[in-house]
Amino acid sequence: MTNDNQIFITGGTGFVGTEIQKALKGHELKVLVREGAMGQRNPEATYVTGDVTDGGSLSGTMDGCTTVIHLVAIIKEEGDSTFDKVIRQGTENVVSEAKRAGVEHLILMSALGVRNDSNYPYFSAKHRAEEAVKQSGIPFTIFRPSIIFGPNDGFINQLADLVRSAPVVPIAGNGRSLFQPVSVSEVARSFAWAVDHKESRGQTYELGGPDILSYDEIIDIIQQQLGTSKKKAHLPAGLVGGLVSLSSPLPKKLRPPVTKDQLKMLDIDNCTDSSATADLAGRPQLRLQDGIGYLTSA
Repeated sequence: MTNDNQIFITGGTGFVGTEIQKALKGHELKVLVREGAMGQRNPEATYVTGDVTDGGSLSGTMDGCTTVIHLVAIIKEEGDSTFDKVIRQGTENVVSEAKRAGVEHLILMSALGVRNDSNYPYFSAKHRAEEAVKQSGIPFTIFRPSIIFGPNDGFINQLADLVRSAPVVPIAGNGRSLFQPVSVSEVARSFAWAVDHKESRGQTYELGGPDILSYDEIIDIIQQQLGTSKKKAHLPAGLVGGLVSLSSPLPKKLRPPVTKDQLKMLDIDNCTDSSATADLAGRPQLRLQDGIGYLTSA
């Protein structure tokens, strides 16, 4: 479907963003990139320079766009890149420029587990981002996915690296935290559906995969894909948190592959009983065990 008006995407060169660009083939796209940032480029898209944490850098970037898809977020804090600055403030800056540019539809990537609770800074920042979008006066659609898997994902690949390198697989907590892994292509198709369907406006959709899996079960599926069967060692989350603190001065590759905030979020099951993915993606859903061949592909 061809659209005479551009769709503006923040985070469009990232893991999910590149897949959304593919799902929006036929639409005119304008993609925001930070100055000097590298990433996969779409020859059919227009690229503009800016940073969502710098409201002034967004001035004029959305002119001529009817839809904005806002994806930029971080899953862990580093330096001055805090959840509040990147997620909350970044979204407020995007909303401000979208209002000035007369954008007609604002689509936000949020997350399952969103809550107004300062004990969970990531979820709290996502909550405040959602509120900024809802109060903007711009027709909106909000997506809350569970963990997203696919080539170049930041979760399944990280766990696979841990399985490959550790003689015994360490697991923070009891391994019973629940997740609902969803394919990146299905998330992208859901976003594309929202672009083309006005009934998506004013709606918040939760996106999960076909199976609810425990942390232990996800590790087992990864091990099966890698052809290994290493033992798992469950470590108290408090102990792992102590190791995270002690290792903070070390190079990144020598630190545990988890942050204190991520450890706390294991207390909250990342799944939903009202997933909209199957309806929006328009095809049978991909199960995790059938969709991680990228872990062993050349």
